[in-house]
Amino acid sequence: MAIPMMMIAIGLGCWATLDDFIRHPERVGQAAALTARPGDLAADEAQRRAAADPDVAAVYPGAEPDALVPWQTRTVRTRALGRSADPYPFPVVEGRIYRDQGEAVAGQGLLDLLGVRIGDRVRMTIGGTPLIVRIVGRVVEPEHDGEVLSFGLDSLAAKDAVPQFYSIVLREGADPAEVRTRLLNVSLEVSPVVNPAERLAIIRVIIIALVVVLALIGLANLLTASALGLRDHAPDLAVLKAMGLTPRQVMATLVTGTGLLAVGGVVIGTAAGAPLAAVLIDLEGRESGVGAGIGRAPTPGMLAASVLVAVGASLLVTLIPARRAARARVPHSAR
Repeated sequence: MAIPMMMIAIGLGCWATLDDFIRHPERVGQAAALTARPGDLAADEAQRRAAADPDVAAVYPGAEPDALVPWQTRTVRTRALGRSADPYPFPVVEGRIYRDQGEAVAGQGLLDLLGVRIGDRVRMTIGGTPLIVRIVGRVVEPEHDGEVLSFGLDSLAAKDAVPQFYSIVLREGADPAEVRTRLLNVSLEVSPVVNPAERLAIIRVIIIALVVVLALIGLANLLTASALGLRDHAPDLAVLKAMGLTPRQVMATLVTGTGLLAVGGVVIGTAAGAPLAAVLIDLEGRESGVGAGIGRAPTPGMLAASVLVAVGASLLVTLIPARRAARARVPHSAR
């Protein structure tokens, strides 16, 4: 029971991590709910119209030019978003956000690609212009395998620092669909930002299937172990009946003995799997380039519900061999 429950707890940790992405998209770099493009409007006019909406909390001008990195045969994505004095609220998990021109934050994938750490300087070429930035922080970066460098728009050369889009952060409780409709009415090209967790909905189906399979494996093992254990302790049944216990009392005794072991396995497996879930998710995040700091342990409600269901199912399963053993006729052994 301990091993299936540990795996179930890890699966519930994956579920909790996806829920956290949906409820708090700012933790995966999705503080903005909408993206607006100027279209036929001038850049300053587009930003002014977006900021004029009462439900808009902040508007960050941005551009995403590709950069050529020395000693690499391909380009990497850079994200110039906000200004150094007013940076976009990236989820920094190590170091700090950029606060001055020439400072940047990077995803784990880019740090691994370039073999650099926080505090190192990186030289690259954007639009034929050299750019040297110092990496001051690591952020959770779900796009492009984490191979993204982010900095203020004012760190680019003047010819490249032209806003291509605007990331729009809404006030708490604002409806993105309503805000989008109003911005479309003022001649802005607006699209909703897709939460990366929404593209991982299939994982929830896999988690459900995994939990069901593990539960069946655990219960099948418990049923087999209970039947074999009762067969090995058949002489004890004669003693219990000789003591005057009724079949119902004998069955309760057998269920209690097996149930205590099942409860111990469930508790041990849950206690081991809950903290391990966040560790494994962060390890996978680091290896995939997204970066550590995204893993979440199962919520107390999830753990309590899984423990109660597992214990209840275990007791019901142990009733089957215990019921048969309590009603069986046990022959008297010779002295």
